[in-house]
Amino acid sequence: MSEWDAVAVGSWRDTGGRSTGTRAGVMLLLALMLLALAQPAQAVRPRSRASQPAASQPAGPGTPSWIVINAATGEELSSQEPDRPGAPASMTKMMLALLVMEAVRDGQLKLSDPVQASRLASKMGGSQVYLKEGETFPVEDMMAALLIGSANDAAVALAERLTGSVGGAVRRMNDRAGTLKLTQTRFGSVHGLPPSPGQEGDITTPRDTARLAQELLKFPDILRWTGTPEAPFRGGVFILRNSNKLIGKLSGADGLKTGHFREAGYNVATTAKRGNLRLVAVVMGAPTNKARFEEAARLLGEGFTRYVEVSVIKAGSLVEKDVRIARAKGAFRPMVANDVQVLVKREERDQVKTSLEIQPDLRAPLARGQAVGVLIVRVGDREVARTPLVTAGEVKRKAFWWLTPWK
Repeated sequence: MSEWDAVAVGSWRDTGGRSTGTRAGVMLLLALMLLALAQPAQAVRPRSRASQPAASQPAGPGTPSWIVINAATGEELSSQEPDRPGAPASMTKMMLALLVMEAVRDGQLKLSDPVQASRLASKMGGSQVYLKEGETFPVEDMMAALLIGSANDAAVALAERLTGSVGGAVRRMNDRAGTLKLTQTRFGSVHGLPPSPGQEGDITTPRDTARLAQELLKFPDILRWTGTPEAPFRGGVFILRNSNKLIGKLSGADGLKTGHFREAGYNVATTAKRGNLRLVAVVMGAPTNKARFEEAARLLGEGFTRYVEVSVIKAGSLVEKDVRIARAKGAFRPMVANDVQVLVKREERDQVKTSLEIQPDLRAPLARGQAVGVLIVRVGDREVARTPLVTAGEVKRKAFWWLTPWK
């Protein structure tokens, strides 16, 4: 018997020989009390599944932003919030690597030049190769540590070798971002570690990082490092292991850089080449290490299936249009100097067209192999390739040409 049932029975007994009206009043009171109990029970009854509101979509690192581009042209294949800013983490090292390679290209550095670790470099945390103050390695080894092992101490050592100070390197990184028109990118470090209190953090977007990757890919040595699964350092005492899990697992994958800390999520700027097509995919803010690589692999795979290589014309082939020039004995057909192959989206393969652009004011005679113009390849209105046109043989002058000297 419940607490409320016991009170009701007791009240009934206490009334003894009271009138029927009193008993009726008690009965009414009991009914009202039971009704009051029933109302809260009804209010908390769970709704059916159909009436439940839909769960909201996850935000932040649960919904990564990404972009896929053709590395040769910069053409965007697909994207999801490619301009959403986020912390690049160790992808920051891509810009430092670019500055080092440009210095090598310009003769300011050699890969064999020594880089000495400073006290600051020796005290860096996170991923590192445990440089000791005063320890010296060539630029080549430091770049391997930077791009394979993502070593923060190597980043500081290279930055100091490049500009004399970490601050100077950061300024140069931001200046280079400006010349590349990376409008949503700002660097506060050379390594991408989480900023200390009061320190400015690094920030970028998938679109800006893909553009940076394009520039970095101009240097073949970059892929020699980023495409290496592991390599010895310090004479094999330390083994550098690449954190890019697509290397050796995804067909054609050979770079570029990963990045992660808690607030940034899991990032990767990756590239792969199949045939003559190279793609770049950048994923930022993935929720897990596995998710970033699965997403990048999916994006690259879809990108490669969208493109097809079209052989337009072979070197030595004659164009299918007669060309007439002043004083020539007759029309002639120019010859294509090089093979012409273009990569186009599958749905555009039937839109590939060619046209000739002949040099003005040509007059016979012309020697064999003389340049006469260019063959232009377009997809719709977009030019995608061009190659020189030359004479396949001598173009002779017609007889009595002097009778029409104005021609």
